[in-house]
Amino acid sequence: MGCGVVDSRVEGILLWLVVNRGKVLGTIAGILLGWLTIKYGLVKAIFVLLCLFVGYGVGARLDERGDTGDLVGSLFSSRRQ
Repeated sequence: MGCGVVDSRVEGILLWLVVNRGKVLGTIAGILLGWLTIKYGLVKAIFVLLCLFVGYGVGARLDERGDTGDLVGSLFSSRRQ
């Protein structure tokens, strides 16, 4: 087997992962929730996943803006003005 065959297989797998990213992410999320539920219980597992989603949201906002000062200010500022 030459490198061309392996590269083709890896490219095919990566293409499948991109096309089916919702299924892949859903499967990973299901495995994570199941493992956390078995290890810590349902309430703690949901809390950990909630923290994970909040962290993802903060990270996505940081990537968008690129400035941590603005992010901290917007998180703790009053919505009423």
